[in-house]
Amino acid sequence: MKRFLFFTFILLLLPLLCGAEAIKLKNGTIINGSILDRGEYILRVQTAYGPISINQREVETIMPDLHRVLLKGGGEFVGTVVDLDEFNLSLNTDSGLVNIDVADISSMEVYDYESAEKQQKYISKKQEIEQAAKEEEENKAAQKQTVAAEGALAVQNAKTVSDGGLAFDDDLERVFPSKPEVVEPKITYKYHTNQETKSEPEEDEKPVLTEAEKKQEEQEEALITAQMKKKDTGKNYFAVNVGALTSNLKINMADYGGNEEKSDGTNVAFSLVYMRKLTNRLWLGGAMGYGMLPKKDFEYALNATDKMYVETSGQVYDINMLANFYLNTQNALRFYLTGGAGYTSASVDLSPSEYKDLGSGTWGWITKETNTANNGNINAVFGLGAEYAIDDINLGLEVKGKYFAFKNELENSSKISIYTTLKASWFF
Repeated sequence: MKRFLFFTFILLLLPLLCGAEAIKLKNGTIINGSILDRGEYILRVQTAYGPISINQREVETIMPDLHRVLLKGGGEFVGTVVDLDEFNLSLNTDSGLVNIDVADISSMEVYDYESAEKQQKYISKKQEIEQAAKEEEENKAAQKQTVAAEGALAVQNAKTVSDGGLAFDDDLERVFPSKPEVVEPKITYKYHTNQETKSEPEEDEKPVLTEAEKKQEEQEEALITAQMKKKDTGKNYFAVNVGALTSNLKINMADYGGNEEKSDGTNVAFSLVYMRKLTNRLWLGGAMGYGMLPKKDFEYALNATDKMYVETSGQVYDINMLANFYLNTQNALRFYLTGGAGYTSASVDLSPSEYKDLGSGTWGWITKETNTANNGNINAVFGLGAEYAIDDINLGLEVKGKYFAFKNELENSSKISIYTTLKASWFF
């Protein structure tokens, strides 16, 4: 008797242990059933509520089939069946392999991942859609048969009229039947193609997304948008740099009654930059810059009564070839190394005025001719920059050092000056 009950139990379990799958969809629904047919685009699945067809694009993963084993004394185990014989059931659970006496088992069922209600609603909806599509196909076939039958009848009536004359009554409709309207059935499944266009699901077919899934979808869309912008508009950019230029000059004042004087300070400078992308990390381009040298005043006593007053000012012009190497290209905040070489033209104006006796006991200032010290030489620039991308516009900060050797009255000046700027650039 015990052996008979055991084999009865085995027969009842066979449908559960053979071919069962748990199919997780992208909307979170889990479908328990056996895969009847696995096509290129459609899965045909037999479930406890009937057969349904699932679009392959809806499937996230196919998980192992699990079973829930209820014990006679209370308690349960959930896992995958490893082995089953007359006396023992081996079940692989999250806690490890469990051996259960068959005599202690009350019942055994397919584990529905605690989503039976959601699963049933999904399957019912799918079955309604499939049934509607099937009815549409049947109606279309019936309409075609009707049209064919009426066409044959019209031919027969036309032959009768040609033989015996035409009566203007109901026979007119039979001879010249109106073509019935053929309604195309609504296509439920949008099959995958290699075309760029994508079919959107009907409103009532769209899955309900959780907040986490919505956030992930928004992030994916934002990433795609950013990548498209980078592809379409990220080949060139134009930048405007505005900032401060430091200088440390040493001016020879021997011609004005003084010695070598130090003139240092910080003045406004700006530059225009054009860059072209060679690779994702390396950009190459050129820059034109303008900066002002600081104004300084010097006063010397030529003798007991005469004085010399000298005012200095100047300008710096740069033209450079530049290269930017980006250390990180995927973040909104990007850092890069910049460097290059070019030509610098610097001029310093020395405007002297002498305070002396004008005659008849009158003293005053006499302005003398301005002397300009011109300097032109090759330069080298190097520095570090950071920029933050907002759509196609980048805002950033750049610090560069420039090496340039002065000549003439300024030959002993410092060869290094610092150029610190705020930067705005945009793609085109």
